[in-house]
Amino acid sequence: MAEAAPAHGGIPVRRLGEADAGALGAMLARAFADDPTSSWLFPRSASRAQSLLRWYDLNARILLATGECWGTEDLSSAALWLSTGAERPRPSHLGRLLRCHLAAAAMLGTRLPSAAVIQARVHRLHPREPGWYLAVLATEPGRQGQGLGSAVLAPVLERCDRLGLQAHLDTVTERDVRFYQRRGFRVIGELSPARAPRFWVMMRPPEAPA
Repeated sequence: MAEAAPAHGGIPVRRLGEADAGALGAMLARAFADDPTSSWLFPRSASRAQSLLRWYDLNARILLATGECWGTEDLSSAALWLSTGAERPRPSHLGRLLRCHLAAAAMLGTRLPSAAVIQARVHRLHPREPGWYLAVLATEPGRQGQGLGSAVLAPVLERCDRLGLQAHLDTVTERDVRFYQRRGFRVIGELSPARAPRFWVMMRPPEAPA
């Protein structure tokens, strides 16, 4: 049985597992269809939708195997986290993870070198103390503004508050910066690469229990 968490704002959420990978990847592809990184990573508009479907399927499988992922019951929203002190993947996962990473890298083609450099520069802006990194937060386009994002964030953010841990993320839209600011995050760094999306790195210190 999937692990559940107390409903946040009346919205029940559950911990996602490998069986959710296909549906999760498809939802992520729809959610990020208009994201600035999507058109930068996959500039060919004719094939972008199919590329995003494959890209997010691979990334969903990687994050489900290495992180902690929470979603709504119908997978209309999900938060995918990595611990900054993450445990090593189980040996049974290593071969599959390597294949996923190699396939994702191959998809980027000539974008791979610049994407790797930008990722490294963004990573240097991340906090170094133990905590949790929000790798992906996504909600179906037609379900946004209904509190689903806050609900799927809640299990890990509440644990951060309970254990005194920070949470951090990076995002590429001012709209998302405002969304996260309303949830206790603050901007701690910015990166504006040439001919690539602008990145904001944000951090949320633990909040004292009410």
